[in-house]
Amino acid sequence: MAAALLAVPATTMPTHARDAAAPLNYLVGEWTGEGWVDMGQGRMEFRQHERITSRLDGNIITIEGTGSDPANAGVTVFEAFAVLSASGKPGEFTMRSYTREGQAGTFPAVLETPNRLVWTITVPGRLIRYRSEVTGDRWIETGEASVDGGSKWMKFFEMTLDRMPAG
Repeated sequence: MAAALLAVPATTMPTHARDAAAPLNYLVGEWTGEGWVDMGQGRMEFRQHERITSRLDGNIITIEGTGSDPANAGVTVFEAFAVLSASGKPGEFTMRSYTREGQAGTFPAVLETPNRLVWTITVPGRLIRYRSEVTGDRWIETGEASVDGGSKWMKFFEMTLDRMPAG
């Protein structure tokens, strides 16, 4: 496949755009913790593990998340993979995410403060907003939904993770 890629003219990121995802490096590492989600059928708790990696000379950040049943760590209840890349404007990114259930999408993400990333998903009749904030070695992420265009928000998701020691 590499030979095929060399045969096709490729667009490359300009030198000044390299490391464009570097502002997200505060996420890089392994994280573990717990959370809950309530999509209207009752609250479900989970244990979460996230592996965040900077790749391709800092051009992208990959996120691998796995949620398991807190009573049985061998039972996976959620699994997702995402790629964050710079959109071309400072502090703005594109998130492409995929779940094991076959859901996939591309969403805008904005770095609101140096350690707070917000991304929004628009679905028919609803806006979904996730806020991910890291303070020290603690990552708190919330998910909220709005059915009125963003005037009122209802929290349906929260997770609290701690950075695992490197090693």
